[in-house]
Amino acid sequence: MTDSDADTAFVVALRNEPRFARWFYHREVTPETHQKFIRAADERGDITWLVEHACGGGQQQRVGLASIYHIDTLNRKAECGRTIFLEPRIFHLNWVLSAVVTFDVLKLNKAYIETLADNRIIARGVERMGMTREALLRQHIVGEDGRPLDVLLYSILADEWRAIREATFEKWGTPQILSMADETVA
Repeated sequence: MTDSDADTAFVVALRNEPRFARWFYHREVTPETHQKFIRAADERGDITWLVEHACGGGQQQRVGLASIYHIDTLNRKAECGRTIFLEPRIFHLNWVLSAVVTFDVLKLNKAYIETLADNRIIARGVERMGMTREALLRQHIVGEDGRPLDVLLYSILADEWRAIREATFEKWGTPQILSMADETVA
């Protein structure tokens, strides 16, 4: 994903959609805040992608976005998330792609995700995909209304991923990484 006008318009519309905005730590994304965020993420080496789905006739339709960020090569871990999908079934396909990039491409040992404690949709989804709930982080962040909010922490280790990898591919398909910046996989 880039800070282009087209990518920015898609992400801002998606992030500000009422059914999704309530699940993010920060709300009311503007084109300027999104572009600033993308530039900062690029400097940190985060990986963010737009998820596309083939819709016939060689056309691709954007259906969501996701990221791998806080990439810590020294401790071989990264956070995955910032996930939004217009079509809920795409969540699982994206999670598989996130696991492949985290474990098979970047060769990290741990992927983790934080989600608001009341976001049961994501919590159930990552549990079904093999992640383990490690903690309830009490009053971990302050919401936009000033109230402290609890956050759940989930993770999966490389060995756990390898144990479910083939069964996961059989169920959800094997993702194809079409391109990646060379410096990301170095």
